[in-house]
Amino acid sequence: MQIDGRRFVVTGGSGFVGSHVVDALVAAGAADVVVFEQRLVPANLEGSMATGGVRVVEGDVRDIAAVYAAMEDADGLFHLAVLPLGPCVQDPRLCLEVNVVGTFNVVEAAAHAGVRKVVFSSASSVYGDTDSTMDESHPLDARSMYGASKIAGEYVLRAFEDARGLEYVTLRYMNVYGPRQAGGLIPAVLGRILAGQPPVIAGDGSQSFDFVHVADVASANVRAMQSDVSGETFNVGSGDEVSVREIAERLIALTGSDLEPEFDHGQRVLMRRRVGSNDKLVRTLGWRPAHDLDSGLRDVLETMQDARASAG
Repeated sequence: MQIDGRRFVVTGGSGFVGSHVVDALVAAGAADVVVFEQRLVPANLEGSMATGGVRVVEGDVRDIAAVYAAMEDADGLFHLAVLPLGPCVQDPRLCLEVNVVGTFNVVEAAAHAGVRKVVFSSASSVYGDTDSTMDESHPLDARSMYGASKIAGEYVLRAFEDARGLEYVTLRYMNVYGPRQAGGLIPAVLGRILAGQPPVIAGDGSQSFDFVHVADVASANVRAMQSDVSGETFNVGSGDEVSVREIAERLIALTGSDLEPEFDHGQRVLMRRRVGSNDKLVRTLGWRPAHDLDSGLRDVLETMQDARASAG
């Protein structure tokens, strides 16, 4: 589906990843982008809202009537609204209501409205903790409610494609980072360094991940919508592996700090390794990441420094 001149709904569209998807849609010429959001983050949409092609509908994915109303006349849907990992651990029932029932509501509304295609944001959490480099055929072995809820969302889409002919693509993100990220390893480490405090790392820092820049994730979303592909799942990652210790060392070097990271061996390490192959996405959709880790970390540093300067 072409983006130019079309109308799209982005659930969770003022969030970290969602706002970058909105930016990418505006840049690609979308005629109308509806941001369906429960907790609006206005600062994340300042640039895209200024174009006049973006409008906000405040609502909750658990509110069936609100979801149905937002979906009217949409050509495509990007479903990013989600209860994140931490709150899912704290409140498993809320995770069920938002990530499973809420996803059902959104997908049902899309099918009812005649939406042509859905791009669903899943996560590498569906694979669980594994030393293997995961491709899309890797067994689903989630051991968290968050991971389980993402698996459920993927299968809801399968069911609607089979029953209603609703086209979809599922994207399983590796560790996304970049500007506008409120939490996560990189902002936490960088925040301490900028405050003159040594970063604290769980365990020995050998745990490793695939860090992918949020702008590259947004471009993967747009590419998935533009493609003729349906019923497929793709990992979205940079294709590189880096340890937590190395992230801290690179950020220290980038800031010119003489701090040394501290290692908390008593803190539980939740994940030893999560690295996925992006070969299928590159091969099938012709997508490639545009940001290497060093340039991406500089991007985050400049954004955080600008925010601190603005705050006085």
